[in-house]
Amino acid sequence: MKKQILTLAFALCATYGYSQNTFPTSGNVGVGTSAPINKLDVVLLGNFIIGPNLSTTNMAYFGQRDLVLGGQTATNTGMYIQRLRYPLSNPGVSTKLLTTSADTPTAYAEFNAPKTTNTTRASVSFGHNNVELMRINTDGKVRIGNGLNDIKTPDGYTLFVEEGILTEKVKVAVKTTANWADYVFAEDYKLMPLTEVEQFTKNNKHLPNVPSAKQMVENGLDVAQMDAKLMEKVEELTLYLIEQNKQIELLKTEIKTLKEQKQ
Repeated sequence: MKKQILTLAFALCATYGYSQNTFPTSGNVGVGTSAPINKLDVVLLGNFIIGPNLSTTNMAYFGQRDLVLGGQTATNTGMYIQRLRYPLSNPGVSTKLLTTSADTPTAYAEFNAPKTTNTTRASVSFGHNNVELMRINTDGKVRIGNGLNDIKTPDGYTLFVEEGILTEKVKVAVKTTANWADYVFAEDYKLMPLTEVEQFTKNNKHLPNVPSAKQMVENGLDVAQMDAKLMEKVEELTLYLIEQNKQIELLKTEIKTLKEQKQ
């Protein structure tokens, strides 16, 4: 009788040992809860890990684990999802997505990262090896550069790029026709006499209606505005030349008349 029971036990183990997990065809499945409200409801305190055997704090892991051969150490390649809680001095909770290679987190995207001295809280920030490289703030301002420097996107502007931009083409939109310099050719435009221009440049060391070097250092260069200023000066020069040409032609006529009178 004992041999029969033992044989039956081995048979059951063999049968159920190779069977797959099964779930009901209807209803909800719960892990860590006796009252699931979704098809799959997972409620866990502490770590929630999917994938290889990991124990990183407050992280879920999705990825693969290398096959261990010849005594080599297995490593993980995939993505972590981490929940971060910041201290009371700058409170908040963020979610961080980190890619990993050989168990070392590399590139990341973080949602709701804390504000800094010069920025508001981030809608999303991007970085590498825990160094922020780009941030889009909740006020819509964007900063590209080393976050450790904490450079502020200036007031009145939406984008700041540390160390500059290199591009093959730039197109700057002009808001309205009033922002360009064709007003110089209007009938009521008052062209400053050259004697006044001369006196102005002697006193101020820059052209009228053009920012000084000091103003440029303090306020920076507005490309669209400066191009309009330069065009204003080109158009004014054109008017000066037209006027001088008229005077030259008048002098030529007078000289010709004088020569004819002497003959």
